[in-house]
Amino acid sequence: MSYAEVLLPLAGVLVVGLTLRDVFHTLFHPGGHGGLAAVLGRGTWSALHGLGGRAEQVAGPGAVLLTIAVWMLLIITGFTLVLLPLVPDQVTYGSGSPQGPALLDAAYVSAVTVSTLGFGDVVLQDPALRWLGPLEAVLGFGVLTAAITWITQIYPVLSRRRSLAVDIWSRTGGDGPAEDVDAATAAAWATQLAAVDVDLVQNTETFWFRESDPRLALLPALRRLDAVAEQHAGSAEGRHLARTLAALRETLHAQYGRRGAG
Repeated sequence: MSYAEVLLPLAGVLVVGLTLRDVFHTLFHPGGHGGLAAVLGRGTWSALHGLGGRAEQVAGPGAVLLTIAVWMLLIITGFTLVLLPLVPDQVTYGSGSPQGPALLDAAYVSAVTVSTLGFGDVVLQDPALRWLGPLEAVLGFGVLTAAITWITQIYPVLSRRRSLAVDIWSRTGGDGPAEDVDAATAAAWATQLAAVDVDLVQNTETFWFRESDPRLALLPALRRLDAVAEQHAGSAEGRHLARTLAALRETLHAQYGRRGAG
């Protein structure tokens, strides 16, 4: 047995394991420590930000879809590495299925398996090794299901943030002259703002979703809230709002650097 026959499957297992770890942390770990989504979010934003307009608005959705695609590609790549030492010596090719380069055949088997198509034109001979197929199919289906769950988690977060931004815009005078806000409203906004802070910590990718309507945007709303906090600086409600604003800005700076300042 050569070194490649040992190292390639080990590398494949490592790739699959790291991918599953990233999926878990992105979806289920408080604080959203999935590294791939964060890197792709920053990269997509950096690539599209300079274009402005509609290109900037697709950065968030594009980063999410790109992350899901990379997850699936990594699963396929990992199992390709596991299968590569087995091709072609330990596989059977069906009638009308010509043998190709080992790497392409291994990648083909992996892609067909993860998509649960199961053509059966290339089959592993060893009965024990055939369990790799069901295992990859289950993992692929699990990652796809997790991705759908991730998407369903994102849009309630965006809805809460947009609703708060519109409420702030409307109550502070909209596009007209600034209007005073009572202390009770300031306190209610502080509570909602704390929820937005938690959302940004647990669903970091939502920061890259930018709005075509400025009334729905968070960062302009924060500047309006600064004026409200200053208006009620002598009250407990005003101080509560000011502290909540400061905490949110700390989160934005810690996670997004200068981008978090708008």
